[in-house]
This record gives sequence, C-alpha cells and structure tokens, in this order.
Amino acid sequence: MQPNCIILAISPANQDLATSDAIKISREVDPAGERTIGVLTKIDLMDKGTDAVDILEGKSYRLKFPWIGVVNRSQADINKNVDMIAARRREREYFASTQEYKHLAQRMGSEHLAKVLSKHLETVIKSRIPGIQSLINKTIAELETELSRLGKPIAADAGGKLYTIMEICRLFDQNYREHLDGVRSGGDKVYNVFDNQLPAALQRLQFDKQLSMENIRKLITEADGYQPHLIAPEQGYRRLIESTLVTIRGPAEASVDAIHSILKDLVHKAMNETPELKQYPALRTEVGNAAMESLERMREQSKKATLQLVDMECCYLTVDFFRKLPQEVDKGGNPSQSIFDRYNEAYLRRIGTTVLSYVNAVCAGLRHSIPKSIVYCQVREARRSLLDFYYTELGKLEQNRLSALLNEDPAIMERRSALAKRLELYRSAQAEIDTVAWANISEYQKERTRTANAVMSFEREDFGLLGPLHLNSIDWANSNHQRSIAASLVQGTYILERDRQEKRQGSQALAPPWWEFFHFKLIRQLVDDADSCVFGAIYEYAPPSSHCNDSIDRSPRYVIAFRGTINKPDSFSRDFSLDIDIIRNGLHQTSRFEIAMKAVRNMVAMVGDSNVWLAGHSLGAAMAMLAGKTIAKTGNFLEAFLFNPPFLSAPIERINYGNVKHGLRFASSVITAGLVLATKGNSQTSQSEDPFFILSAWTPCLFVNPTDHLCSEYIGYFEHRKKMEEIGYGAIERLATQNSLGDLFMSVVRRSAEAAEPLHLLPSAYLTVNLTPSQDFKQAHGIQQWWRPDLHLKCNLYKYK
Repeated sequence: MQPNCIILAISPANQDLATSDAIKISREVDPAGERTIGVLTKIDLMDKGTDAVDILEGKSYRLKFPWIGVVNRSQADINKNVDMIAARRREREYFASTQEYKHLAQRMGSEHLAKVLSKHLETVIKSRIPGIQSLINKTIAELETELSRLGKPIAADAGGKLYTIMEICRLFDQNYREHLDGVRSGGDKVYNVFDNQLPAALQRLQFDKQLSMENIRKLITEADGYQPHLIAPEQGYRRLIESTLVTIRGPAEASVDAIHSILKDLVHKAMNETPELKQYPALRTEVGNAAMESLERMREQSKKATLQLVDMECCYLTVDFFRKLPQEVDKGGNPSQSIFDRYNEAYLRRIGTTVLSYVNAVCAGLRHSIPKSIVYCQVREARRSLLDFYYTELGKLEQNRLSALLNEDPAIMERRSALAKRLELYRSAQAEIDTVAWANISEYQKERTRTANAVMSFEREDFGLLGPLHLNSIDWANSNHQRSIAASLVQGTYILERDRQEKRQGSQALAPPWWEFFHFKLIRQLVDDADSCVFGAIYEYAPPSSHCNDSIDRSPRYVIAFRGTINKPDSFSRDFSLDIDIIRNGLHQTSRFEIAMKAVRNMVAMVGDSNVWLAGHSLGAAMAMLAGKTIAKTGNFLEAFLFNPPFLSAPIERINYGNVKHGLRFASSVITAGLVLATKGNSQTSQSEDPFFILSAWTPCLFVNPTDHLCSEYIGYFEHRKKMEEIGYGAIERLATQNSLGDLFMSVVRRSAEAAEPLHLLPSAYLTVNLTPSQDFKQAHGIQQWWRPDLHLKCNLYKYK
C-alpha cells in the first residue's frame, strides 16, 4: 500500500471490532492513524438493545479521525430498484430520528463521508504541494544551468548571426578588459614588468667596454680629427654617450616584448573564460587570430615609439648637466694639466665618470618614460580597440561564412532542443502548481467575500470557510506564518465567546479548529468577572512528532490571546466600557486587566518569558500591549503580536498633504516638550532609572492598516520620530515621545504630575503596515485581514535611541 493512500477501514457494526480485518490491516500500515478513516456499516441491523454510540464517539475504539456511520441499501432495496437518492434520504432520516444517534446526525451518513474524504484528499494534496514545488524548482534550476552551459541556439538569418558573433566578441572583449583593469587576475603582471623587470635590466647593463680607457682615448682622438680640442672634447663626449646609450635599446625592446607576451596570455585567458567561444570552435579560432594580429601591430607601434625615446636621448643631450663641468674644474684641480697632458689616465677616467653619470641620469628618466610609451601604444590600445579591425572585416562577410563561424556539433544542438522542451514542460507544471496552491485560495477568498452577506452567522465563523487553509505546512521561522497563526488564535478567542453566547458545544462548537489546525490545544479560558464573558485564552503548542525540530525551536510553548469588542448584547456593554477606559487611560485599573495580568505573570513565572507569546486585536491588542509593557519593566520581554492596537490621538495621519502633517507633528512635539519642562522640570534621570529607556528593549510587533483611523497614527508616530532625529531635533522628540499632550493638559488641570503613562507610547516596535486596499472601515479594522496570503505589506523596525 502506497504511503500517500487514504485508508478506508470499513467494519460492520454487528460484529466485534477486535476481530475486524480492516482495523488490523490499517494498524499495520498506518500505526499513527494519520490517514485512516473508520466507517461503520450495518448500524440499522444491530440487535435490539445494542447500539454503536460508543464506537462512533470514539470511546471503545479511538481513531484520529471520528468514526462515520452509514446505512446502505439492503438486498431487498436493490431488488426493488430503490435509487440512491431515496436511499440517501432514508439514511438521513434514520440518523435524525433514531434517539441514540440524533446528536451525531450531522456527521453521519454517506454524504458526510464523501465530504470528509474529499476534504482529506484536498489536505493531503496541499501537504504534498511544497515537496512537488521544491522538486520542480530544483529540476528547472538544473535544466537552466545545463542550457546555459550549452549556450543559446543559433539565429537563422544573417542579421541574427552577425549580432550573435558581435555579442560573443563583446563578451570576450569585456573579459579581456576586466583582466587589464584588475577585476580578474593577470593585469598586475604588466606593472611587474615596469616595476621590477625593466629597472633590473637597466641595472644589469655593462658599460665597461664603451667606457674603457682605450675606447675613451680612441673615440676622443677620432672625434678631434686633425684639430685637437681646445678646452673639452665635446665631440668625444657625444660619441661616447651615443655609443653607450644605444645599449639601452635592448632592455626597452625586451620590455615591449614582455608586455606583448602578457597581453597574449590574457587573450587566451579571456577566451577560456568566454563559454560562448567554446561553443563555436571556428569563431574561437577566428577571434583568437584577430586578437593576436592586433597585438602584433600594437607591439610594432610600441617598439617603434619606445626605441624612439632612446634615440631622442642620443640625438640631443641635456646641456645643463655638462655646464657644471668647467665650474667644478675651476673649484679644484690643475687646469694646465688638462690642457697640456690631455690623454693621461686621470683625465680619461674623469671623462668616463662624467659620461657614466650622464648615462645613469638618462636611464633614470627612461625608466619612467618607457612604461608610459608602452602603456600608451600597447596596453591602452589593447584595452580600447583589440577587435576593432575584426569588426570592420566582420561586416563584409557573406552569410555562408557567418554560418561557418557559428557551426557547432549537431549532438549539442539536439541536446539543447530536448532540454528546452523539458524546461518548458516543467515551467508549465510550476505555473499549474502555483495556481493550485495560491490562485485558487485568492479566488476562493473573493468568492467568500461576495457571498458573505448571504451566509449565516456560524458560517462566517467557520474555520473551513475563513481560516488560513494554505498553512498546511508551518515554518515558525517565517514571519508571515507567525502573523497568520497569531491572528487565528485571536480569532479563536472571539469564536470561544460566540460559542458561549450561542450555546454551541461539542461537535457544534466552531472555535476549536482555529487552534487545532496549528496543533495548539486550549488549556484555559480567561473569563471576565463582571459579565462572565470569555475575553482571552491560553493555548499550548503540541506539535506532532513529524515536525522539523529546527522550525519548532522558533515556536512558542504558550500563547496568551485577547479578543477585541464584540457587537453583541451579551458582551457589548462590558467591552464598550473598557473601550472608554482606554480613552481615559484607565485600562490598568479594570478587573479584566488584573485577571489578564495575573495570567501573564503566572505563565512567565512557570515557563519563562522566552516561551510565552502575547497576541491581541483592537481592545485585546491594548490589553496585550499594557501587559507586555508592565512585565517588560521587570526585565521580562515577551514576543507580542498586536493587531490594530488603538492609538488615541488627533487623526493627523489621514491628512493627505505631507508638509501639513509634518508641520502639525513638529508643532505638537515642541508644545509637548515645553509642557513637560514646565510641569515636570528639567530633572535628569539615569538610563538605568528611566522607565522609558528600560522599556526600549521590548520590541512588540504592531500590525496596522492606514485606513483604520483607530490605529493608523502609529505610522506617523514612528516616522516622525525618525525624521526629527534626521533634522537635528532628536532631543525635543525624545522628550515629546515619552508624553501625551492630552495627558499633560489633564495633569495641569488636575494639578497632578502622577498621571498614568499613556498606553500608546512605545519606545521600540516592529511596525507592519497593510497597504492592501480595504473596502471599508470594518475590513480595515478586522482581524481577518492578517492571515491572508496575498497582502501588500510594508515593514520597518524602529529602535529607541
């Protein structure tokens, strides 16, 4: 039996279940009962005085899913050709009219069995969707990677082929430039030639032969001719210098060749790093040859320009260097000796030393000018126009020649075509799966909205119609999942009170699915002592053993949830009086809050603050916020999800003009800060004693809708504080943000500075704004919006500094 099969364990009611083969076999293949549905037949054929109530209620033999009883057609009915419609009607009448089964009638019968099986099949399919999506996404990624490796298909027309070739050449050219620019390796070798190789080659030059005594005497004598020099052998100097400088041509030419070799190596690297060239061997050869030809032309140009630098030094000497020589003779030595004994060794040595000094000075200059010439003629040109000449020739090629350049292995073309077809199929499957997973949910939500006014009250509270059914696999690290589950648990507290008011109990109760779907169990209801209504609930998380431990680590052990106001007579009076208490900032003095606060303190003391979450909506969000603030001041910081928390202030956020809003908020901050100084003085408290600073470590999650005027002011509250910091008025805003203008006025009137801290003043928060358009205020303020999967959310973290 396949692991994803639904097991229908059918047993007759007039036999002992202990001997049922269906139950025995199902236990063997499904010990946990995750996919076994028990069906009890022949209930109408049981002996008088016996019934199957204990089995159907799960008392005598318990399954995960409730037993379903059916009454089928008898052999006599079949013989009489009783149709299925009549049989189903008789079945419904049987369960509704039989005293033992009438309290179970709504979940008995073949029609209910069909609904349960359909629902279970839908749940199983949805649970498999993430795995199927993961497999499809992985396969698509693998196919895209292989297609990318094989390259794009060849265009059919000449223009497309020309464009493909030029695009490939551009990619190669880009890779080549990146090597030279240092983005890729290799360009540093050019600098190494200039910084190490050229200076070392110049230092290795040997001038011993040119500047030997014999050569100096020979060149000077030859240069003088038949008329000896009068003061200094100028022509001899020139010939010595020229013959010596000529030797520098060797290192200069070697530098040009070294750079040429490096540029050639970079061409090979760039070609290997351009996958498209590997795809077309003929084009690779053509591009490589074109690049080498361009480098060869650049080398010749560079060699010519570089050797010209050496030749220029030979052609024109720096006169200022030699004008110092007579001055140095006058400062010391015997000038008569230089005139009358010109060819003694000391005199020749002095000439050799002077020439060597000048040659070294020239070498020092050429050490800097040769690299400039090489970079200008070779490196720069290679970077700018390596394939320019090839581009010109490329435009002259015929279509058959272009086709030859883009010729590739037929096996590769066939493989690419097959992969493209597979990729298209997988993408189509991906779209279909996404449609099943999300689009149908969205369409279902729209359909539900259209028919909401026509359904009965209990249908509006039914989890199967309204709940986040898309969360069949929970990821506790996902903030969207956390938000949806917290909102659902708050909805569960609403339905708990509605079940109490409507006296719905047992199988008729609509509240349990709101927490059981997420594997929570209700451990306590919080009841108001004033009117005995349920205003909150404490849930315990009990994950199944199959859940991932990494995800469970991020889950809460307990969630304390508080509902908002219910517009029903049984609870409205008490809820409305608490709304008034919020307006007058007196919620902390109410008995409901004392009950809530006691529950929070006891739970934190029992399991620690890291294991407890708070959640609330509207009035319940105010309750949770006050409880969170109160316990945070003792150093216990609870994770809190506050949906549409009330912010009692002038509705500045609803003003459409940004400058007007900012001006009003700025004026309010200045007035508030001034009143604080006037009423409370300028006394300074340390951060360890400042309750607002202590509270800043608590960062509750606030969920607001900009069209809900009861909570939208939180948007401007935090944004204005950030803007005041940016424009340099942070000190004023830090003072104003801790105080409410209304409460300051009231404290002045009452002449008391001990007024309670306003509820909505928060140092830090993670603010989530629902930008999805709302039809009306009821939708903008409703809890239902926060578990929808298609929300347009804007999230910001605000930390008090």
